Amino acid sequence: MTIRSSPSPTAAETIPGKQGIPSVVGGAPDGEWDFAGQDTQYATHGIHTYVAAMIPALARKLIDAYAPDGGTVLDPFCGGGAVLVETIRSGRQAIGRDINPLAVLVSQAKTTHIEAEEIRRSGAEVLAQAGEYAGPPLSFAKSDFVEFWFKDYMLAPLTALRVGVDQIQDAALRKLFQALFSATVRSVSLTHRNEVRLRRMTPEQQETFNPDVFGVFNKYIALAEERIPDLPPGSRAMIESGDTRRLNLPDAVADTIVCSPPYGDERNGVNYTQFSKNMLYWLGYSRKEMQGAKGSTLGWGKENRNVPPSRSLHHAIDRLSDNPASAREAVAFYADYYAALREMARVTGQRIIIVIGNRVLNQQVLDNGQITVELMDAIGVQLEHCHFRKLPTKRLPKMREAGAAIDQEAILVFRK
Repeated sequence: MTIRSSPSPTAAETIPGKQGIPSVVGGAPDGEWDFAGQDTQYATHGIHTYVAAMIPALARKLIDAYAPDGGTVLDPFCGGGAVLVETIRSGRQAIGRDINPLAVLVSQAKTTHIEAEEIRRSGAEVLAQAGEYAGPPLSFAKSDFVEFWFKDYMLAPLTALRVGVDQIQDAALRKLFQALFSATVRSVSLTHRNEVRLRRMTPEQQETFNPDVFGVFNKYIALAEERIPDLPPGSRAMIESGDTRRLNLPDAVADTIVCSPPYGDERNGVNYTQFSKNMLYWLGYSRKEMQGAKGSTLGWGKENRNVPPSRSLHHAIDRLSDNPASAREAVAFYADYYAALREMARVTGQRIIIVIGNRVLNQQVLDNGQITVELMDAIGVQLEHCHFRKLPTKRLPKMREAGAAIDQEAILVFRK
């Protein structure tokens, strides 16, 4: 990996870009964008939880404020689908991309309109088939440690549900029920809730945790039956697996991007692979498939990368010089992030809206907002507005020791 040392202040001014880069992207939350106490589980958002999800009310406010009526909104880091759901509910067209197969599945399920009667009928069929299943429980490789996260009695009913869901013929219905099954897997697993990384319940907590697997699945069916039909008739977002550095989309296909990219690489930030792995194992994905997706995360791999054109980033890399490993990880992530920003600029016609917080790496704060503005300036896309929001809930823990400093987020609105 190539690490270029931080330039002197004079040399830093020669980094490519237009004139007028804000010297400081600063400000404080004024409460307008915080959405403290807001319900985050309304509509189809409640169908399946997802780690580090954008608050739906924030997504909707950004869409209504900055996306043209009837236009197309792209979220190239779609995660649990908050932006896409609000885009569909607003009457606009939605496009989503993510490298995590669970994110793709969940987002597809949350944005596809299906009539209540179809959901009710399929749910009854799956439960009936599951009740008659007499085969052995699914087995997993010992090295995958899947059974570690579940009580023994859960394995047979989870297997029965998986077999029943796999028999659904209609593709949209099958995806919905796969998402409901995945939500059930998460709900009955022996993991602490509302945490980024997997952590097993204590023996005392496990003693009183004995959910009825079929009952949990049935509750998710009822939730889907109530909320999926409320999506606009005929709605279906264009969601596929995709690496934001190499989007398989035409130029200017979207009017607006609204997204919250990762604050850092999976080693030092949110580990989306760890969050989703047990659900994906139960859905039939292999470790090889999951590792393939993880290999597409920003900053992964050992290939050489250069520091992208940001003065603030160059100075941050210089501060990390006493820890070469951390410096290499920072260079790798921001080089890939820069490639993603270039692709985002290519496929967008009007505005790019990025919600992002700072990170901490080896005791050093990296100002992701300022770095993003400077990278976008080098691409030729200028900052139009900047807002700040205080994170109102503990949807993400303060993982300073792991690389994320997330007391507040910057909302950066760029105009092409």
